[in-house]
Amino acid sequence: MAVELQNSKTDNLVEKHSGVSEGAAAVPVDAKQAGAIADGDGDGDAPTPKPMRKPAAFWLVFVSLCLSAFTANLNATILTTVIPLIVRDLDAGSNYIWINASFSIAAAAIQPLCGQLANIYGRRYPMLVSVATFTLGSGISGGATSLAMLIGGRTVQGLGAGGVILLMEVIISDLLPQRERAQYLGVVLSTGSLAVLIGPTIGGAFASDGTWRWCFYISVPIGGVGFIIAAFFLRLKSPKHETWTKAVARIDFVGNTIFIASTCSILVGLIMGGQLYPWSSFHVIVPIVLGGVGWLLFAAHQASGLVKEPTMPPRLFSNRTAFIGFVNNFISSMLLEWTVYYLPYYFQTLRGSSQLISSVQVLPFNAFLVPSAIVNGVILGKTGKYKPLHWSGFGFLSLAMGLFSSMNASTSAVKWVFWQFFGAFGLGSIILSILPGIQASLPERDVAAATGVHAFLRSFGFVWGFTVPSLVFNNEVNHHLDMVQDSEVRAAIASGDAYAQAHGPLLDSLTGAVREQTIELYTESLQSVWYAALGFSLVGFLLVFGEKSIRLKATLQTEFGLEEEQAPDANQSKA
Repeated sequence: MAVELQNSKTDNLVEKHSGVSEGAAAVPVDAKQAGAIADGDGDGDAPTPKPMRKPAAFWLVFVSLCLSAFTANLNATILTTVIPLIVRDLDAGSNYIWINASFSIAAAAIQPLCGQLANIYGRRYPMLVSVATFTLGSGISGGATSLAMLIGGRTVQGLGAGGVILLMEVIISDLLPQRERAQYLGVVLSTGSLAVLIGPTIGGAFASDGTWRWCFYISVPIGGVGFIIAAFFLRLKSPKHETWTKAVARIDFVGNTIFIASTCSILVGLIMGGQLYPWSSFHVIVPIVLGGVGWLLFAAHQASGLVKEPTMPPRLFSNRTAFIGFVNNFISSMLLEWTVYYLPYYFQTLRGSSQLISSVQVLPFNAFLVPSAIVNGVILGKTGKYKPLHWSGFGFLSLAMGLFSSMNASTSAVKWVFWQFFGAFGLGSIILSILPGIQASLPERDVAAATGVHAFLRSFGFVWGFTVPSLVFNNEVNHHLDMVQDSEVRAAIASGDAYAQAHGPLLDSLTGAVREQTIELYTESLQSVWYAALGFSLVGFLLVFGEKSIRLKATLQTEFGLEEEQAPDANQSKA
């Protein structure tokens, strides 16, 4: 709970210099501490308290969160090796893209609503509902007898997964002070990353028996165990309401409806663009435009004063540090997906590697990313300063993107290995330090709403992380198409088909001058892709200058958290 300052003058000083909105939780008790906060040090010159020993209940909750993160992230990659089998069994055709797209769209669109529900009903029940929804969706998907049923099951799965991923971060924020959050989020991240890495292997093992259904069924027992653990041990404080109607009245039904519909519309357009229809097609343009208009309506609705409790309170974006954090979260998420897609693509095109070999060649990036994030989380916990991590993160990321732009067919292994380390370290410095910085600049009552926005922008950034570089790549191929003299080859890679041809037999069949010309075309096009990534990295680096340096709090102040055991009544103990 926030402690009020006795002196209003000191209160104004804290708010002015720390960037914390009205109602912020961190408040000093004397003038010395107030002066320290004015200098950007949230804890003043007081020694940092040692982390308290965590009770058994904390570790049980933490294990359940790791289990939920593992299950939700496993479904992000487990289908990569079995999609052809599903397409054949369900006669999906080109509509197979909706098997994964429905999951991603649902997971992104639901997160702000989950953040609001967590504020109204507490974290426990939304988390239980999310785990149950994800498990139900896994069962429906596994038992699907048609493509429509599978897409429906994946949508239900996505709704549950989006809630799980968001609430996992919210609950960790409730259980730990700002300095410790990044370290524990790093452990959860490593659990999710492990699931992402082994997902294709598990899917391939199931596919070897000629079935894909256990790719979904495997999540049912895991989700069931996670639900049971959460039901027994996820005992968190929650707001009290006089009646259920007063709680329901706090939900922003109109705002959430507009936002979810608009988000789905935009994501549908982005996913179809370049895959099912050309980007110039009305099938792509109309949903994106409608979604953009819907977002404008949503913003007007949130700021209108008509809604009692906005899903995304405008005060979140009026805070400079929080706003920059949201933007940089989107940029870093986009660049993470950008690298994950186009780094293997470099090896598959310019180096002629198979998909399996390219997955080995990008191990320096994948294997170093999570340890780097954990190490930077420890640094954040020790220093309480996030701004230097943001600078170093975007600095190393810019360096890596610039070096990637110089890669060609003859770049030595020593170079591209170390360049991947630079990129992994840069992203590792950013991905866990942005959320604590956002939360430090806002009052504790906005933790769930801010985390909801953060989670949504991360998911939204992932979609753009494939869309933007694909647009750049295809545009560059079309612009320099005259580099290839063979008309048949030009026709095969024109109009957005160049990306897909890297996975087909075309490049392998080329010889002599035509092959050299085609490889040169791909080299120049990929260089432009990395130049664009460099531009976004530099934007993120420059935006860090606008952040305020607020020292992360080493003590926990929240109205949520683990339920405390009731102390025995003094009169009863005397008796």
